[in-house]
Amino acid sequence: MTAIPKPSSKRKNDDRPKLDEFTQQEIAERLQEAKQTDKPLILLVYKQGAVQGTVEKLDGDKQLIHIRQGYNDTVKVPFRDILKVEDPAY
Repeated sequence: MTAIPKPSSKRKNDDRPKLDEFTQQEIAERLQEAKQTDKPLILLVYKQGAVQGTVEKLDGDKQLIHIRQGYNDTVKVPFRDILKVEDPAY
């Protein structure tokens, strides 16, 4: 009797838009600057839409960005899901 392998739980078709290295670097720099200055941002996040708030923490180990939206409301966004970073003034 031959064992049948289980299907992988990972999705093989990742329909997330691919960002080039320059765009990823620009996003990382803007997030670091916003964290240092406590400046609010609007993040365009894959499958979540717009997330607005201030950068509370950049977690390099887990590749998560902690965005504070209110007094006790924090959203954790995976870095690879961030498509665009904007200033709320524009």
